[in-house]
Formats: sequence, structure tokens, C-alpha cells
Amino acid sequence: MNRLFFFLFFLFNLTLFADTNGIYDIRGSSPQLDANLTTFLDIWRHDTITPIQEGNYTNVRVNGKADAKRVALTFDDSPDENNTDKVLDILKHYQVQAGFFMIGQAMEDLNATAVTRASNEGHLVLNHSFTHPRLSALSSEEVAYELNTTSERINTLTGHYPLLMRPPYGSINQKTVDTINAQGFTAILWSLDSLDWALQDKNAIIENVITHVRNGDIILMHSGRANNSSVEALPEIIEKLTEMGYSFLRLDELLGIRAYR
Repeated sequence: MNRLFFFLFFLFNLTLFADTNGIYDIRGSSPQLDANLTTFLDIWRHDTITPIQEGNYTNVRVNGKADAKRVALTFDDSPDENNTDKVLDILKHYQVQAGFFMIGQAMEDLNATAVTRASNEGHLVLNHSFTHPRLSALSSEEVAYELNTTSERINTLTGHYPLLMRPPYGSINQKTVDTINAQGFTAILWSLDSLDWALQDKNAIIENVITHVRNGDIILMHSGRANNSSVEALPEIIEKLTEMGYSFLRLDELLGIRAYR
């Protein structure tokens, strides 16, 4: 009887923690998306996640461990002196730290103050390329330039040289991944797309995130010039996830990796 009990207990725990270190699929959907965009996303997600799950794309991170109700908020297409500062105000109010994937070319004039502010307030300032191209369409030399020039500019402004990068549009292939790795960077994708780039309705964005969230999710949002709905949705997303028992970690904490050189 005791042997049967311990065997069943073992199976229960094996099932409970089987996906603790697993690679998620990429989720996020809304009835407001048209059929063509939904089909495009489904194809891109399958074609991107399959090589990662099969081990062909190495050092590409999609999510953290699923053993606790922890998530990471990430914001692409910063800096923008308007929306980035608004996002920073909201995060400061709720005492949440996040990761900002920033475009090197945009780090000028007033935008540069958003870069230094994000760093000074404890957020991660990370690499989103210099000109926001599809890296999969570039040569290895061009990809290296996009990455190194951006991290050097971030280092000049913040004193930190980021080693975490996010490819614009999530556009990668084997050559791109190999180049990213060869340059000493880790590629960070996401497991939950808020779809704030496609939805201009804050309630639809909130519903999408709350419906699809899982332990260990890396949540994709944006803080660029065109992302007013994302800014409007952020307070309620933080509040609802907190009510659901989730805590917010920075990417380096969620993934257990170094963010800076």
C-alpha cells in the first residue's frame, strides 16, 4: 500500500512540474484581428517556435520557469519621449520593474532622457537593433553592426552594455541566430503577445493578456510613438495580474541570466 502511495505521489509531482523548464508556444489572440493577420501570426509562430523547441535555434529564450506565478513585462520600440515616459510613470506608481528593448537610432535629443531615466529607475535597457530592420534579411556583418552599435550607444548613455537583444518583428533564421550568438548576445522573444501593436482598443489588449497569461510568461508590449492604447491598458493589466497572484520580475531575474556585460 505504501509503495502504491509513493508511486502515485511521484507521478503526481512528475505531472505537476513536467513543464517547469519547458519552452512555451507563443500565444495572444483577439476576435478583433482579421483572418489574414491571424493566419500570418499562426504561421510565423509555428515557424519560429519549432526550431527553438527542437534545439536548432540555440540561446533563444521565450519564457521563464513555470514553477511560480511570475512574469516579466517587456516593451519594444522605445525610446519615445512621450509614451516611454508615460510607461515609466505607470511602472513607478506600481513599483514594477520591466525590460525596455530600445532602438539605437532613436536615442537622440529628448528621447535620450528616456533611456537614462529607464536605467536610473532600475529597468533593463536592452538592444532592439539600431534601425529596426528585419535581421533575417541582412548579412551577418550587417546584423553585427546593428547589435554592437546599439549596445555601445546604450552603454554611453547608461554605463551598461546590454547582452540581451530582441530581433525586430521577431524575425530570425538560422544565420541570424548564429550571428547573434557569435556576437555574444542572447535573443529574447516572448511567450505572450499583448497584440498592442495591432489592437487600438485597450480593453481588447487587457482581455488578451489576462486570458492567456501563464506562469513564467515574457509579455510583449510596446512604448513607441504609436502605442497609446498600450499605455492606456498597462495600469489595468498590472492590477489584474496582481489580483490573480502574479508578481513581476525583470528579465534577468525571471530567466536567471546576465543582462549586461
